[in-house]
Amino acid sequence: MPFLQKKLSLQKRIVFLVTTVTVSMLSTMMVFDTMSLNQSIRQAYVSQISGMTIAINGRYEESRSVTDVQQIFDYIQYKNNRVLEMKLYSKEGIILAASNRSEVGNRLQPASVVIPKQDQTIVDRVPMAQSDKPVVRLTAPLQEDGLVVGAVEVIFDSSEEADLLKNRTKLILIVGISVAIVLSILLWLILRKIVIRPLSRLREAAVLVKQGGELPKLQFKTSPEIAEVSEAFNDMVKNLDERYQELQSVLNTLQVTQDQLVQSEKMGALGNLVAGVSHEINTPIGIGVTAITYLDQKTKQFQSLYETGKMKKSDLEQFLSVIGETNAMVQSNLERASSLVRSFKQISVDQSVEVKRTFHLREYLEGIIASLKPTLKKTRLRVDVNCDKQLSLYTYPGALSQIITNLVMNSLNHAYGIEEEGSLSIRVTDYQESITIAYTDDGKGMTQEVLDHIFDPFFTTSRGKGGTGLGMNIVYNLVTQSLNGTIHCSSTVGHGSLFMITIPKEEESDL
Repeated sequence: MPFLQKKLSLQKRIVFLVTTVTVSMLSTMMVFDTMSLNQSIRQAYVSQISGMTIAINGRYEESRSVTDVQQIFDYIQYKNNRVLEMKLYSKEGIILAASNRSEVGNRLQPASVVIPKQDQTIVDRVPMAQSDKPVVRLTAPLQEDGLVVGAVEVIFDSSEEADLLKNRTKLILIVGISVAIVLSILLWLILRKIVIRPLSRLREAAVLVKQGGELPKLQFKTSPEIAEVSEAFNDMVKNLDERYQELQSVLNTLQVTQDQLVQSEKMGALGNLVAGVSHEINTPIGIGVTAITYLDQKTKQFQSLYETGKMKKSDLEQFLSVIGETNAMVQSNLERASSLVRSFKQISVDQSVEVKRTFHLREYLEGIIASLKPTLKKTRLRVDVNCDKQLSLYTYPGALSQIITNLVMNSLNHAYGIEEEGSLSIRVTDYQESITIAYTDDGKGMTQEVLDHIFDPFFTTSRGKGGTGLGMNIVYNLVTQSLNGTIHCSSTVGHGSLFMITIPKEEESDL
């Protein structure tokens, strides 16, 4: 039945079930009618042999003559040509009289000796193997002075009854099949008119609404149930446009809000970058200022010594040594500050302006990590970058900067406790048409529940600490939309996390 429910339509299923029930009822009626007809035929057989046995018993008790009984057998066969054979035998199975006189005096086989009880008639059919036509054996008791002393057996031709039963069964079968067919056709037509056609129109209307087409009001003059469904559908379509406009308005609001939050997140990250780089630049500049101040002091001392005319060769050599050391210190710290400014300038421009360009990936990744050093210095974490120095990439560097920054900050905020040591790794693998960036940390890891929602917008496990839940969503959108790549995350509690980012390679246009 489940197979039929999957494959057959509602109309076919109803017709099939009703036809099955009808055929079952007709079959049951046919069985009961056949049984009733068989019972009537059996009673007719009993009535016939009862009349015969009354006459035979009466003559046998009156004359005790087998000859008289034989004459009665002849008379019965003469008057009724359906009587094929008659026997009268004792309890011992000795044939006392028979329509076939050659059998008189013979002894029947023990299995063939049937002695009915008083007032009992046994009706059984002779197997077709023993006769070429339907035959019934009727056995009645032979009585003498009220006692059963033997039996009277009549072999009766039942062809007429068999034909009657056959014709009756055939008639019932034909009528039953005809009724089932007519009922199925009528039911098919009725269901098609009052159920299937309205449902088909409802389906067509639903498809039309789905495609955005205009829908006329549906009206069905069938059953009250179908009319109620059509009215409900009309009401739904009537309010659908208003609800769609409401949902569209809510969606636009959510989109604007999300864009604002994403922009705020980007500006916040850029602000942190500015603050960190400013603090980082202060160190080399401060050292340079100290060195220049020290050099100025030594220069004044040397000039004073020169003016007094007491300057020695050793004083000149010492002054020149101070100049060289101070100059080297100032130069190295100014170069360091200049490098930080260039790195900050490039990364900040990349994060503010979405422009594709070609850049050396390792150098850029190291620049990103350098811009995060003010934050990393406050932790006991180390970052390793493993990438081919010659690998160049043509893509949006600002998107890549945001991705790496958010991944590192996510590890700092969620994967490690205060003063906990750890290792972050960025490993780049170069393939023919793409590169893969494997970012790993050896922190706390994530549960499966967190892992299932890590890229969902506004999902965070530290909302009470100011988390917005947009960091990893921004990473996902940048990888999949800006860089046309893929990102997958795997993690085990207590064993850290792994982010696999695949970015397709692109060739820089000559235009």
